Amino acid sequence: MPRIWNRRQWVLRRLRLTPATEMLLLAVVVGILGGFGALFFKNLIHLFQSLFWATTDMAVETLGAMAWYRRLLLPAVGGAIVGPLIYFLAREARGPGVPEVMIAVITRNSIIRPIVVIVKSLASAISIASGGSVGREGPIVQIGAAIASTAGQVLRLSPIQLKTLVGCGVSAGIAATFNAPMAGTLFALELIVVDFGLTAFTPILVSAVAATAVTRHFHGNIIEFTVPVFTMVSHWEFGLYLVLGVIAGVVAFLFSRSIYIAEDLFEKTRIPPWIRPASGGLLVGAGAVFYPHIMGVGYESIRILFDGQLAWGLAILLVGLKIVATSITIGSGGSGGVFAPSLFIGAMLGGAFGQIVNQLFPDVTASPVAYALVGMAAVNGACILAPLSAIVVLVEMTDAYTILLPLMFTVVMATFVSRKLDPESIYTEKLRRVGIRAHHGEDLNILRAIAVEDVLRHDEASISETASLDALIRLSLQVRGNAIFTVDDQDRLTGVVCVQDLKYVLGDPEELRYAYDIMDFKQPVVPVRRTQFLDAVVDRFAETELDCLPVVDDADRLVGSVVLTDVMRRYNQEVASRGIALELGARIAAHDTSQTLHLGGDAIVTEIDVPRWMAGRRLGELQLWSRYRVAIFLVREHCDGRPNRFVTPNGEYRLRAGDTILVSGAHADVKALQDNARANA
Repeated sequence: MPRIWNRRQWVLRRLRLTPATEMLLLAVVVGILGGFGALFFKNLIHLFQSLFWATTDMAVETLGAMAWYRRLLLPAVGGAIVGPLIYFLAREARGPGVPEVMIAVITRNSIIRPIVVIVKSLASAISIASGGSVGREGPIVQIGAAIASTAGQVLRLSPIQLKTLVGCGVSAGIAATFNAPMAGTLFALELIVVDFGLTAFTPILVSAVAATAVTRHFHGNIIEFTVPVFTMVSHWEFGLYLVLGVIAGVVAFLFSRSIYIAEDLFEKTRIPPWIRPASGGLLVGAGAVFYPHIMGVGYESIRILFDGQLAWGLAILLVGLKIVATSITIGSGGSGGVFAPSLFIGAMLGGAFGQIVNQLFPDVTASPVAYALVGMAAVNGACILAPLSAIVVLVEMTDAYTILLPLMFTVVMATFVSRKLDPESIYTEKLRRVGIRAHHGEDLNILRAIAVEDVLRHDEASISETASLDALIRLSLQVRGNAIFTVDDQDRLTGVVCVQDLKYVLGDPEELRYAYDIMDFKQPVVPVRRTQFLDAVVDRFAETELDCLPVVDDADRLVGSVVLTDVMRRYNQEVASRGIALELGARIAAHDTSQTLHLGGDAIVTEIDVPRWMAGRRLGELQLWSRYRVAIFLVREHCDGRPNRFVTPNGEYRLRAGDTILVSGAHADVKALQDNARANA
């Protein structure tokens, strides 16, 4: 890797490429690789379909003509292969793929193991080809992201650059799958990168275009579903699309939650994890004996619906069966996406709805196929809570621009309903279960890394709830904040007195005629636990008008307070520290493989591990400036199971073994510190 890194630096210097130009070139390369990766994955599915079924034709008629025991057993055989493959080689290849990419971006600085490319390709291709009820889009997203992450790791990109490059891999995967460059771009920006700035948008779009060019070169400008041109027959249809949007939002919510319910149920069984996909495949096969429509990606069944050969009763039944089948496949530990199943469910729901309203109101409604198209995007957008991506995907898949107005209306309504039922999407629910608040953005993920202990104060105003009103008034004249906490005789928190309420009474002579005591002013308050993190504190502040909150221990005793301004200040420090660390890290990596940056003259900045003789000691007592003429201005704390924390230390900060410090000073002085560290190692 160092040799590749040095060659990259030599090329950049000779070509005089700017970082933006370098990222664009990398985006083109990742787009091309993503395009070929999508082609390879589709061909791999066809290969395994030939092995399992002796044909690549997965039409309902073809599957229905096969012996019933093949439909029953082959999904279980596929699960029996997939289970050990994932469990023993790459467990992150389990599931849809998109949540795993999101977790890698948020918690691991976009680092994805290269082996995921191989394991995800094999596991998902086998799951789909054997009849598992999953889609191919999620796996292609994870494969593209893994390819991009591997390339970025080889080239030693900074975390910000690597995140953008992973977004390029995601957009390439979606674009190559659907022949939809704009859909791939928006999907990556809405769900993975969460940054619509020009520095991220341009390379991601370029990567999507490059991937689309690859697939069009080999397959032409194909459209997944060919449908007639539709227009709205009457404005009364907006009312019907409103109803469809509400129903689609509810169905999307049920589908999203059913996957995790199935996962929890399989977790409670005594079946070993590497065998569970086989048991799940057997259950899916049992349903496929009677309804082979639920097997595989399901696009063939959607085409049957578009041809008008599927009755509305069967379409509604398939909505429920597909939800159950996909939940079992994913919940049991199978590998495959949920994007295509959501399109299947939406198409069946919209098609059934369209047939019903077309029979009831034939003069004011369009063809049922129009409602099926809108239903596809509505359920998909409500599942992933990314309406813009869902709209563009459907338009680019079908070339149905004339239906854009009701499409946008229904998708937005379905997304609104689904978000009201649960703010988590089908992807972010998995993140929530591991403690990542993805839908709140990066701000609360930063706050989640800061403990309440870091901002805990011990100068809060408190008073016994049995004290006199005079004592409360005297205390209110001394406090700076707007809250006085009340405690019982064992220092347990009982409530809060808002100083503003007390001032209102004191300012009205008429009110003073009445006899008041503390209990008349006390209000309930939900305290903060000292073991919590600041993301929970922010939620508490949002629910109250107080500028400080009480902090209690496990016995509900008042141990301090958290002030809103302290939270804001600590957050700003953390953001600044992370920005400095990322910028310096990128500059160090761009100049010297030894992680040393020359600032001019004899001054340098470098990263070193905390020496053994420093571990456990406060920074102030080390007297590094007077002894070595060096300064420590940033500490990278390595946290097990959570992202690294960048801390700006003060004199009371206690260093820990295993952490990394960023030191600055003259070259000779820093070298003396490093020599001392090695001598005492």
